[in-house]
Amino acid sequence: MKTDAFEQQASRLRAIALEASAKAGADADIAQDIAQETMIRLWQMRDDPRLSNPDGYAVMIARHLTLNHLRRKPPLPIDERLKAGPTAPSPLDLMVQREEEQWLRQRIRDLPPTQHAVLHLRQVEHRSNSQIATLLGVKETSVSTLLARARRQLLEEIRQQREREKR
Repeated sequence: MKTDAFEQQASRLRAIALEASAKAGADADIAQDIAQETMIRLWQMRDDPRLSNPDGYAVMIARHLTLNHLRRKPPLPIDERLKAGPTAPSPLDLMVQREEEQWLRQRIRDLPPTQHAVLHLRQVEHRSNSQIATLLGVKETSVSTLLARARRQLLEEIRQQREREKR
């Protein structure tokens, strides 16, 4: 390809490379850089007889450059790795979490039977207030009241437990 022919096609080839890079997963800024690099490589190949299909080469080069860029993600700086924290909870954290879950399950079991039933039907079985009212033989407004009381009681017990833990 002659220099003047390349110059006439340059803007179109750059647009093709930009689109190919974006489709391959590059963000806008990176796609601009890759399109520029693609144009440099196409310029270097302008006298190569294999460049009979410059559009195809532009797509191929831009796609390969994008994939190479995406593979080379820089490692996080040490400060960022420390902020990210551990990837898995420690055994102590797991033990504390299990104890808290057991404590909460016990508090739910200790609720009055009707409140326990309403809370279970609502939170575990995901039933509507009207379904719960029908199952328990109570008014729908009573379901709302019982549910609110159960939640309020559990919340109060959680608050008290937190206060004891602070001491």
